[in-house]
Amino acid sequence: MSNFDRMNYGPIGEAVTAAMPSSEADPIGVYAATLSLFSSAISGRVTMENGRPVVIWTVLAGRSAIGRKGYALNTALKFCNTSLGSFTRERLVSNISSGPSLVNHLWTREMESMGKEGGPDGRAMIIEEEWASILKRSKRCPTFSQQLRTAWDGKPLRNVTKSKNGDGVQEVYRPLLGLHAHITPGEWAKYVTSDEALGGTFNRILPVLVEGSKRLPFDHVHKVTESKALRDAYRWARAADRQIEFTAQAGRRFDQLREVIEERMVKLPEDISCFMERSAEQVARVAAVLTAAERKTKITRKALDAAWAFVEHSMESVEKLVRDAAAPQRTVKPLTDVVRELLVAHGGRATATELHRKVQTRTNAAGLRAIVEEMPDVQVESVKTKPGPGAPSLVFSLVQVGHQKQDQDQDQEKEPEKERPVLRVVDPRNRKPQTRKRTAPKRSTPTPAPQPEPAVPSNPLASLLAL
Repeated sequence: MSNFDRMNYGPIGEAVTAAMPSSEADPIGVYAATLSLFSSAISGRVTMENGRPVVIWTVLAGRSAIGRKGYALNTALKFCNTSLGSFTRERLVSNISSGPSLVNHLWTREMESMGKEGGPDGRAMIIEEEWASILKRSKRCPTFSQQLRTAWDGKPLRNVTKSKNGDGVQEVYRPLLGLHAHITPGEWAKYVTSDEALGGTFNRILPVLVEGSKRLPFDHVHKVTESKALRDAYRWARAADRQIEFTAQAGRRFDQLREVIEERMVKLPEDISCFMERSAEQVARVAAVLTAAERKTKITRKALDAAWAFVEHSMESVEKLVRDAAAPQRTVKPLTDVVRELLVAHGGRATATELHRKVQTRTNAAGLRAIVEEMPDVQVESVKTKPGPGAPSLVFSLVQVGHQKQDQDQDQEKEPEKERPVLRVVDPRNRKPQTRKRTAPKRSTPTPAPQPEPAVPSNPLASLLAL
């Protein structure tokens, strides 16, 4: 049994099941959007036994295009537009990112309905398909998160306005606010922090991880029709005040579920469990909405189990979102490195078509060529790869750059290093003082004068006679 089968219950489940053949969305995403829309539409008239609201706030978390978040919302709106009267045409609002603007919108809704049949009607449904931008802007307002928490609890909101005539006060004694939003897992990691959850903002919202269920042909026809059961349930809920309560069997089951939830939270780290602190009340609210869709005021054990299946799926989604956000992010290898590796794998030479097949999810053919032309170690040439007519193919070749410099570096490595004198470290404390010795100046010995050689007589007979 799939997760959707476990939570599929009553007219809401039937409406989602009937719409799925014509939708690429995740059925749980359609189910979540429908719960938010229907609960917001019946708020004010339908409450819990203790007076608490029954509104269910949901956020679909899924990757762009792959998650089919917009498909899920649009599928839900197709059968809610007719089943919920004028609610989806008149009560949907977006781009509210501050506490004063939130209170002002709800207060204005009430003032505009004063004197109308049925009394004041301050219902409003926030739809944010780019929730990350709202979270980013809302950080500038210190009261936005607190006002959201107060609205979910159904407690009075108050806003002080300033004008030329002096300060004024806008008070909404019974806020009737619904919320449905979309976000990607990457944006969740950036903008949905545990600090806000510890403060109580994000544990009032049920996140649901979604992904597309299928791909339909471009010419398929949407066949999503009105849900008569939801239309009758909406009229029943708006006709009079309804209080939803547990049957005795459902009450005992609810006590068991509270224990299961608390035991699960104890085993989880606080940065995850803080998102689940209101899971028990969320189960009660979802069960109340499913019961109201049946035009009943008593929650049965079966309706409660279906509600628990939905909330449990949301708890699993939160756990995965928080753990993935805390995990180290995978670094993306530069395309230049990918191209080099592919060329090496092809023996240093490959066609543009061969390379583009491997990188087509990151760039197109023109982008690949632009990247390669900036790489000094890759040569681009047009080569005729096949005989006969036809345009030449673009071929990329891996070449060596700066090989002369590499040879010089290798030659320098081969030269023996000159012998360097050994350096000794001398502790200055052990160094002995050196005394300079005075050396006597060297005496220079006079060089003897050269003696004249005896003259040689010019007559050799005279030297003989001298003997």
